[in-house]
Amino acid sequence: MGIDFYYIAGSTPCRSVLMTCKAAGVELNLKGVDLQNGEQKEAAFTKINPMQLVPAIDDNGFRMGESRAIMGYICGKYAPDSPLYPKDLQKRATVDEMMYFDIGHFGKSIGDYVLPQVFRKQPADKEKESAMKEALDKLNRVLAGKQYATGNTLTVADFCLATSLTLADAVPVQYNLKPWNNVATWFQRMKNLPYFTECNKAYYEFAKKMTSK
Repeated sequence: MGIDFYYIAGSTPCRSVLMTCKAAGVELNLKGVDLQNGEQKEAAFTKINPMQLVPAIDDNGFRMGESRAIMGYICGKYAPDSPLYPKDLQKRATVDEMMYFDIGHFGKSIGDYVLPQVFRKQPADKEKESAMKEALDKLNRVLAGKQYATGNTLTVADFCLATSLTLADAVPVQYNLKPWNNVATWFQRMKNLPYFTECNKAYYEFAKKMTSK
């Protein structure tokens, strides 16, 4: 039957869930939500997620929102032995650490810098760029000697960080990652995943469309 997944295709957290499910081999019933027309505020969706946010899931009556919580739930129920979200407490704590780093610092700083350029066609803000560079410095140090964010094994933390970084990779920014060699190498490794393009192409297409307006 699969899990009902309420989402918008270009959303960064929605794309993280999509990548998790592809990696874990979990089937989703994709249900797009029309945020522009306020579908998230209608009674039917509010029953799914009272917070009126995407992503959200309905797994045979079990409903929840928040992408990172969804990713942990899906791995725990459908791929409990997968290293994507490891059982070992210390390994899992390291994955959680990187996901929190993404939501609180890495992804936030990228969004603060990029999204005003995409949505409002504002010029690049040097102060916000400085904050993003600081976040890239941090991730570059974390990735030293590693293939992935928490070691040499792919985890859900990599999906969160990579989808955040797509914001800076797409037009109009297309940020040069050469000063952060560890980040650049890791990001290319992520882009080489067989499901990366499928899960992320909607944002690249959206950013291109917004830039051409």
